[in-house]
Amino acid sequence: MHAKVKAMNIHGIIPAIPTPFKASGEINLPELERELSFLLAAGAHGIFAVGNCGEFYALNFEEKRAVLRTTMKAVAGKVPVFFGAGAATTYEAVRLAKLAEEEGADAVSVITPYLIKPSEDELYSYYKAVCDATALPVLPYNNPAVTGVSISPRLLGRLAALPNLEGVKDSCGDLATTLEFLRIEKPGFTVLAGRDNLILSTLLHGGKGAISSVASACPELALSIYSAYEAGNIAEAVKQQMNFAKLRQLFSLGTFPTVVKAALKIRGFDPGSPRAPVADLPPAKVRELAECLHEMIDF
Repeated sequence: MHAKVKAMNIHGIIPAIPTPFKASGEINLPELERELSFLLAAGAHGIFAVGNCGEFYALNFEEKRAVLRTTMKAVAGKVPVFFGAGAATTYEAVRLAKLAEEEGADAVSVITPYLIKPSEDELYSYYKAVCDATALPVLPYNNPAVTGVSISPRLLGRLAALPNLEGVKDSCGDLATTLEFLRIEKPGFTVLAGRDNLILSTLLHGGKGAISSVASACPELALSIYSAYEAGNIAEAVKQQMNFAKLRQLFSLGTFPTVVKAALKIRGFDPGSPRAPVADLPPAKVRELAECLHEMIDF
């Protein structure tokens, strides 16, 4: 096993970036650099590449390498870079974790396997194999609505004993489960909100921040929640969280992540279309989204 690296100070708003595509279907790396510059200028505390919002399921291994390599170059050490190393098999997840380390990523986020429904012991072995394969911090990603598999508080407690398992991204949407995750006693163990409507609730109960897809298009709103919380202005944080939640509801207008890309287009970026079968947002829904964005953000 690799020697354990120094623990990270994982915190703040970490946008989960979409992968931009050209009309030909190829990855648009110059546009990716442009979007990353926008997020860094906005004050993002980290970047999460090749996650659900980045259509990881639609990218092959070399495309994932290209996205990560471009991200590392554009970010240039200004903030930590998290890489989505989840896969349906342990073999592929280990391979991706090694890629992340080779390319200089700061941490990996590893979604539970999908299409299959592994037992808790199988999930434990999956994450242990990833932790054993890399010196990077590893954060399991709990999103049962997408994968059909849930990381229980009991399982996460077992996993927390692994030296480089340093936190969790929790998108289960159940605050009671998140609170159980927050009770895990391990120095530096970090719980990050993965549901955009629970950012403030997670912070108030001891979480350290959020990995947010909406923040990739609207970083100002997510960052306003965090900055108000950090300043102790809870009333303002609640106000901003409610605004953010209202916007997040519109992200159900289409199949994920098409609304994220539509929001970026409204803001003047060129993320292209998602890879089929996911389709672009119809014009009427684009107008609805644009009205909400212009109401909340001055751009």
